[in-house]
Amino acid sequence: MQRTVERMIRTNPELPFGPPEMMSACIHACVECAQACTACADACVAEHDRALGRCIRINLDCADLCHVASRVLSRQLAPDLGVVSMALQLCAAVCDACAYECRRHAAMHAHCDVCATACRRCTDACRDLLATAVKTRRNGGPYVAGTHAGM
Repeated sequence: MQRTVERMIRTNPELPFGPPEMMSACIHACVECAQACTACADACVAEHDRALGRCIRINLDCADLCHVASRVLSRQLAPDLGVVSMALQLCAAVCDACAYECRRHAAMHAHCDVCATACRRCTDACRDLLATAVKTRRNGGPYVAGTHAGM
């Protein structure tokens, strides 16, 4: 999937707002994390253990926000880099919270260990992309947090 994602970024007529390989890696990590969190929530429900209630909730929140981040990153036309930055920051934060919660249950539930690992990879990918100098065709300069393309 990562090759397809990177090819889509590279073939878009708009210049990417970040390094294509890093954007592709981040999109891939977000999609993988969303799937892992959805599957982990399902497995937690199947455990019939009320102590996993918070884990189920944060898994579902994480899956939703990772999905949103992957979609925001996939769109190259006239990005609002403030929104892109906030999406990446939020995704990293929810992945941190989910990884923490899943690690609490990892010794008893292997699915929580797998999910926590996917969440950590996604956190790292989001933060790595945030740390790059993001450029747009419109302003041609480095991205500064809180600014918008074309301003």
